Amino acid sequence: MNIADLYSTRIQKSFDEDQADIIAILKSAHPKTTLRLINYFKGMPVSYSATINTIDRNSVDLDLQGEQAFTIEHSRSAFIRSPLFKYDLFATAQYVNIKRRAATFTKLSYVEILAEQRNFIRINPEPTPVAIIETPQGTIEGHLYDISLTGLNISIDNYCQIERGTETKIKSTFRNIEQDLTINLDVIAKLVAIKDQSSPYSYIFTFSSDKELERQLSQYVFKRQIEIIREIKDAVS
Repeated sequence: MNIADLYSTRIQKSFDEDQADIIAILKSAHPKTTLRLINYFKGMPVSYSATINTIDRNSVDLDLQGEQAFTIEHSRSAFIRSPLFKYDLFATAQYVNIKRRAATFTKLSYVEILAEQRNFIRINPEPTPVAIIETPQGTIEGHLYDISLTGLNISIDNYCQIERGTETKIKSTFRNIEQDLTINLDVIAKLVAIKDQSSPYSYIFTFSSDKELERQLSQYVFKRQIEIIREIKDAVS
């Protein structure tokens, strides 16, 4: 999936001018200024504090938590939040070391984190289950990339044209052995958007669930978050 789907840019002047302003603000900040880093690992937001170590030209070295370093290593980027800035920042990780709990960031820009506007956390099921989309034009097969209580994202290799707002029927079965929980998803869903410029394409849907399905999904998402947290902590212990 494209990480750009998580945010929208908020260019104030130009990319280069904004980065110069960001670097200047960070340089003028108090030594060891605390920042807040945010990453999305398997759909779950991971956020810890970090401090500025050094700043060299257009790069910023940060001291951070091991858990954050682990997620940064996977995404090779991070969102940065601070009262110093009107908007959050997006930065590319040029270097990250989990053991040293350090990372170097470049290409800093102003953004708005769209993922924070979601009503519910969208979690990646594992293993990724097959998803069947029944449309007025025919049946499409993909894989369920993530799901929340009211929305889901299906990854499809071959582009299929579906008009926004089209009502479809989506079926999928996913389970977790540790939870001893199997969910048979069978819902009416409306297409919200098709994202990504190349394969695989992300088909975003919204749906309503009955009380029993909502209960099952709530339980699944909660326990998946616990599993993801455990995975992160085990990786840095």
